[in-house]
Amino acid sequence: MSNYRQDPFINLDGIQKIQQELGKGLGKELEKIFEGDWIKTSSRYAGSGDWVPDTDTVETDSHWQFIVDLPGVSLADIDVSVLRDEIRIKGNKRNDYSGTAVSSERRVGEFERVLALPDDVDESTLNASMQNGVLSLTVDKSQVSSARSIPVKDAN
Repeated sequence: MSNYRQDPFINLDGIQKIQQELGKGLGKELEKIFEGDWIKTSSRYAGSGDWVPDTDTVETDSHWQFIVDLPGVSLADIDVSVLRDEIRIKGNKRNDYSGTAVSSERRVGEFERVLALPDDVDESTLNASMQNGVLSLTVDKSQVSSARSIPVKDAN
């Protein structure tokens, strides 16, 4: 017996592409199949494009870190911006071979990932670096003032 465990959500990208195509007029009856919350991307980690990079979110006492897998994407093809409470990562992964692919499993093309920033961050401290195809975004937590006791005086 095999120890292999299949991920039931591995083809979610394909289902989302079908859902997008439905908007181009494939029929209202098929569209009903894809209604409901089970198919929607979390608003916290929305994305678009030909593919959406995998991302981990890490919290420490002092900062938040977003780790984004971008294998084969060059720095020149990545754009990171922050607006209000979102980090937007856009780019393009290009084929790195010439000729005709007989089989193709690697994701290529344009991508976009939108990450909602937590409420407790100082956006001005956002830093980005990339090493070995992994983009690391770090943003410091803002200094939240702690509660303090206020003495109440007798007004008489």
